[in-house]
Amino acid sequence: MKTLVRARWLFDGLSAEVTEGGAVIFDGPLIAWVGREADAPSVEDGTIFVDRGDETLLPGLIDAHSHLALIPGLGNQLGQMSASPVELVLRAVGNIRRDLLSGVTTMRILGERELNDVACRRAIGEGWIPGPDLVIACRGLKPTRGHGASPVVADGPEEMRRVIRENIEAGADWIKLFVTGGISSRDTDPDYCAYSREEIRVAVEEASRAGRGVAVHAHGGPGIRICIEEGVRTIEHGLFVTPEDLALVKERGTWLVVTHTILFHPEGVARRDFDVPAIRDKIIRGREAATRMFRWVLASGVKYALGTDAMHGYLPEEVVQAVRLGAHPIEALRAATSRAAEAIGVASSRGTLAPGKRADIMSVKGNPVEDIECMTARGCLYKGGVSYAELSAS
Repeated sequence: MKTLVRARWLFDGLSAEVTEGGAVIFDGPLIAWVGREADAPSVEDGTIFVDRGDETLLPGLIDAHSHLALIPGLGNQLGQMSASPVELVLRAVGNIRRDLLSGVTTMRILGERELNDVACRRAIGEGWIPGPDLVIACRGLKPTRGHGASPVVADGPEEMRRVIRENIEAGADWIKLFVTGGISSRDTDPDYCAYSREEIRVAVEEASRAGRGVAVHAHGGPGIRICIEEGVRTIEHGLFVTPEDLALVKERGTWLVVTHTILFHPEGVARRDFDVPAIRDKIIRGREAATRMFRWVLASGVKYALGTDAMHGYLPEEVVQAVRLGAHPIEALRAATSRAAEAIGVASSRGTLAPGKRADIMSVKGNPVEDIECMTARGCLYKGGVSYAELSAS
């Protein structure tokens, strides 16, 4: 049975502006038609009509970087990930529900300690629990004395090959490396490069042979330059990139996935870990660097997408934060829809409202091009043509 959803405005994920009087027709899990309602084809008897009034229809949002079982505001992320496998999965179920209700219909999970991303992806796919579709990396890899809350230690090229092969056999769509230090760890600086060039090269080679991309946690310093030169597909965070780094990012066609809300929002990493002096200093430095970095990103024209880094339910706020830091609303919306889909390798099926794409559709209460803050006021939500209105109310 077909459904026609109409609203005052529509953003298809690609256009340079919103369409007034927009509508989407979907039949089961796929979109059949998109455009101005006045131009819609005739629909047969029995079609369901849904009027969203003064709202904007958008593609379902895509979180390009998250983790299932982490809650940054609780602090001590290393401690959180040392919980039992059962506790990790139970925490993940609540987290992904929050993501779905915020309008996220797809998200890329970049590192889980106990392969709970494999179990959660199956549970969502088979309808056991509600949640976004998951693109997964299984266990992230870090070296001894490296940063990372959810990886397995892998030292040296051959050990890396083994872990990567095990991840791919388990179902990994991506390979995740923790290359530099991070903000939320006490003992590693963001520009410290933990992996050697040879190790990074082997990881890219092994992943590429299986048709997978490599995503790297990398904030700055020589680690970013090495990763770009060796062919990683996405740089995660990049707080301390330089204009020279960004020039190489653009030249090589690498994607940058920015994650600002975890730093700036009061429920982010500062909520508990700001009391840890080593982390507090990095948060302050990171906020200053993020503002500067994103200005350079916008000026450089590099390809970027948005992720929450486990700020579950906060991807709309990530879009708002991008605009606060200088992005045009349309560009910020693309970074959480069509460009995020391209960055994580799912653009053939989602990220835009177009015939043949999955019927992942949300609405927000207002026009985000005129007032980006309305992104946090979600209206309707369909994932694969299934309405989640009842879930919202429960």
